Amino acid sequence: MGYVFSFARQPKVIAEVVGGVILGPTVMGRIPNFSDSIFPKPSMSNLNLVANVGLILFLFLIGVEVDPQTMKKNGRNAALISLVGMILPFGLGAAVAVPLYHRYVDEETTSFGHFLLFVGVAMAITAFPVLCRILTATKLLDNRVGVIVLAAGVGNDVVGWVLLALTLALVNSKSGGSAAYILLAAVGWSIFLLWPVKKAFRWLVQKTGSQNGPSPLMMVATFVMIFTSAFFTGIIGMSLSARIEH
Repeated sequence: MGYVFSFARQPKVIAEVVGGVILGPTVMGRIPNFSDSIFPKPSMSNLNLVANVGLILFLFLIGVEVDPQTMKKNGRNAALISLVGMILPFGLGAAVAVPLYHRYVDEETTSFGHFLLFVGVAMAITAFPVLCRILTATKLLDNRVGVIVLAAGVGNDVVGWVLLALTLALVNSKSGGSAAYILLAAVGWSIFLLWPVKKAFRWLVQKTGSQNGPSPLMMVATFVMIFTSAFFTGIIGMSLSARIEH
């Protein structure tokens, strides 16, 4: 797929997405016993684990390469792009939700308002890891355009998934407390990382002499915090695995 899409000058991640669709239930999965033979259920947990570990490390490297000061300088542009990037797809999703609801949804069990909100939010959410792969493949991550797009994607991702949590809470006839919980927990964890953990890492750099390169202890501490953060976001419902479960 990557070879075929290279003729259209598309990044490999696009070929991977299309390849995943082809291997899934939409195309190849319609062949009898194909999914059970190629992707047996006992293997799925291991595949998900490897995929999540790779995704976590990749996004960490993206964060390492991005200059926070550059993101701050372009914050206004990023916020505007993020806002427009959510409003337009949300409107299109809401428009599509109308015929879908009347054709495929049981109107007695599902509220039209909840369905419209769910489709709109689902259409507005950015596939942030895919966005990062595109910027990396096109070598735009280090320039102003890439930084603005990345910052806009971060804002879109956070707001979008909080709205999705709120939508799921409404569909399940619960209060919006779950969305507020996710948002507050994410903000609290970010403050924890940017204040005490940041100070602790600076102290550890001095203690281990890692100014010119990370020591083994510094690398271990970094990996522990990476996977601790991934574990925490999984608990509060903002990680990729939590999204898949929902």
